Amino acid sequence: MERKVIDFINKVLPIPKIEDSKNVLCVLPHPDDGEIGAGGTIAKLKSKGAKVSYVLVTDGGAGIRGKSREETREIRKKEQESAAKILNVDEIEWLGYPDGGNYDIENVKKDLSRYFERIKPDLVMTVDPFLPYECHPDHKICGLAVAQTLLLNFNDSVPMAFFFTAYPNQFVCVEKYRDKKFEAISAHKSQISPEIVGIYKKYFEVKGEAYGKKVGCKYAEGFKVLLPMMLHAFEETLWV
Repeated sequence: MERKVIDFINKVLPIPKIEDSKNVLCVLPHPDDGEIGAGGTIAKLKSKGAKVSYVLVTDGGAGIRGKSREETREIRKKEQESAAKILNVDEIEWLGYPDGGNYDIENVKKDLSRYFERIKPDLVMTVDPFLPYECHPDHKICGLAVAQTLLLNFNDSVPMAFFFTAYPNQFVCVEKYRDKKFEAISAHKSQISPEIVGIYKKYFEVKGEAYGKKVGCKYAEGFKVLLPMMLHAFEETLWV
């Protein structure tokens, strides 16, 4: 893509900075996605005085071998509440769709519209449904529901910050919040063993250092930040 075109777009459609946000809504497919994908950034936003709200699309009722869906749901709900408390998240709401189950994106969009109207976020964070090779239906439904709701039914000027993305265009320095991120991740004991936490730490150290170099710090998290209008007939979205 011609650099001249991208420079023009960045001039006429400047993308807001995540760290300037004051009222952030995180729409998450499952318990633990917020902490793994954006835990450092969430902690940093709270330290800067922002309000951060969680909406969990699914009930978290899958993922513990030998436990019923009801038992799993209660365990994971408590773990998510503990993790959110560590990051100082202000509120958690649950839409209650079946984890890994069969449900309609149109119903999710209707539910999200109500939360968007009530919370009136100036930034929505969610998973990137356009991640190459992403095949988990909960992630695809969650991310697409957010994007379509903002574009069609709410406010197409509210930016979205996608994490778990292959094409980050904004990096948040979180070197002071790395320990808080992993403390919150570790709260999800039923899903993430101490051994897995150790692997995550090594992975995020390598990745975080690479992202950090882009903004002159030791450790950063990366996001694809877009305005909703960039997700319809906008050929340059991949490169902005």
